[in-house]
Amino acid sequence: MDEADLVRRAQQGDRGAFGELVRLHQARLRAFAARFVPRSDDVFDLVQDAFVSAYRALGTFDPALELGPWLRTICRNRIRNHWRERRVRRSAHLALVDAALEASAETTGESGDDALERVEALRRCVDELQPSHRELVRDRYARGMAVADLARRLDRSAAALSMVLIRVRAALQKCLARRLGPEPS
Repeated sequence: MDEADLVRRAQQGDRGAFGELVRLHQARLRAFAARFVPRSDDVFDLVQDAFVSAYRALGTFDPALELGPWLRTICRNRIRNHWRERRVRRSAHLALVDAALEASAETTGESGDDALERVEALRRCVDELQPSHRELVRDRYARGMAVADLARRLDRSAAALSMVLIRVRAALQKCLARRLGPEPS
């Protein structure tokens, strides 16, 4: 069954058809979102939100068109909203790093030593990465290089590189949890 038939069936209320559309597009949509959003948890949430929005608006979609670009547009809007919200309310992770860098214990409510310990633990975790991943993290996050630019330099697709970054971030999160213990609730 082709994509247009799946869209038509989903528009008529067939949840299985919509599930098949999700299965067909979720990996590419995740890779797309990962190019713009560094945290894998956020990527998964944004993509899920995009599919929920797509499901709700599916009746307005023309099945004669390709679904992928429409889904990417919805996801792009979710990403824009994510960054707008983030500017207003910084995440706890960034607040801790900011506090450590600024040595401002009043900002986070924890001692400057605790914040510095978190930053040092992250540095040690980055140092434990294999050299190519360590350089990738430094280029992407310390130097602020765009995923598309890194992909061109490394002769890889942006989608593949985004997935590598998701896996590297997950490894760093595990390393931090191992070094620092569980996060307080």
